[in-house]
Amino acid sequence: MSIFEYKAIDANGKKNTGFIESDTEKSARQQLQSQQLTLLEVSKSQRKLGRANTWFEAKLSVADTAIITRQLASLLQAAIPIDEALKTIGYNSGKKHIRKTVGQIRSSVVEGKSLAESLTFNAKELPSYFISSIEAGERTGELGQVLDKLANEIQNQEKFKKKISAALIYPMMISMVAITVVVLLLIFVVPQIVSVFDDSDQALPPLTIAVISASDFLVDNIELIVSLLIASYIAAKLALRHENIKNAWQQFLGKIPVVGYLLINANAARFSRTFALLHESGTPVLLALTNAANSLSYSPMKQAVLIATEKVREGSTIFKALQTQNALPSITLYMLASGEASGQLSEMLNKSAENQEADLDNYTTKIISLFEPLMILLMGGIVLLIVLAILLPIFELNQIDL
Repeated sequence: MSIFEYKAIDANGKKNTGFIESDTEKSARQQLQSQQLTLLEVSKSQRKLGRANTWFEAKLSVADTAIITRQLASLLQAAIPIDEALKTIGYNSGKKHIRKTVGQIRSSVVEGKSLAESLTFNAKELPSYFISSIEAGERTGELGQVLDKLANEIQNQEKFKKKISAALIYPMMISMVAITVVVLLLIFVVPQIVSVFDDSDQALPPLTIAVISASDFLVDNIELIVSLLIASYIAAKLALRHENIKNAWQQFLGKIPVVGYLLINANAARFSRTFALLHESGTPVLLALTNAANSLSYSPMKQAVLIATEKVREGSTIFKALQTQNALPSITLYMLASGEASGQLSEMLNKSAENQEADLDNYTTKIISLFEPLMILLMGGIVLLIVLAILLPIFELNQIDL
């Protein structure tokens, strides 16, 4: 994300200047135009987002952000002025980095800046939908209610993310343990045992020869293999910084049965939640669509929603634009269409997100219940082959002796 400085004229003919966070100048212009601003100038700013001065300085965690947002919502709903509310939150926090960040935000607010602008430069890389929701809340005079909804959304997203992560980490750990056990057997155990066959003129079974060859290859090339794995990881990380490569890679992942289902449906649920939140907060539709798209981690879906946003700008309905781009799963599209037609867009999107999250929870549970016995069978089969490769020559030697 970069910071862009802009000068524009609003719908009332008043000249405005400010800053906006966006990926590119084009997307920054789109976000500003969606706020009914006539742009005079947009340029990349040298200002940076507020962030830690060193790698070791603590940053606001998701939990910190949720707590601060909830506390600020409660204080504002109790009719406490925003500068006093921020002062209270900072004073009562037991964490140094929270006191520092909240103090910087309060100083910016006291100087006359809006809360949204203060957060842009003093908070820790808050997502664009968070800032846009607060902008809408400040504009409509419902900042306390918006902050309360944001706190709920942050907690729900983190809870859902942890649930999916926990479901995926378990099979990954089983896989890593299985691979580690096999590699250790081939590197340390097999060479020690098969050394007894070196002095024998006996022809070894094909299975034993294959296992010994694999063991010798690992022992002779372990440093090269580790180096290649590390280099491949670094190269992949660098390559995925390029948008085209990242899009191609994610399109490939999206076509893999299990991975694709998780990616697409998790991002569709995220889109529904974020768009519903922004719509409820009073954010203009075009800006809400743009920020909801920017909250997505699945690039093909993100790009499709951004293209659909341009179609909406040209006069298309939200449903038609998203359907044409095949941006979302059909169930999400039809829930959105129902909400758009009935005037209950936020409610229907939230229901869609709830349904998808429940489906994902059930799906991951089923996958794990299938994956665990399969991995045990696979690992047991590989170990059995290694054991057979060792025992077969021994059996043959015993038969010769007899």
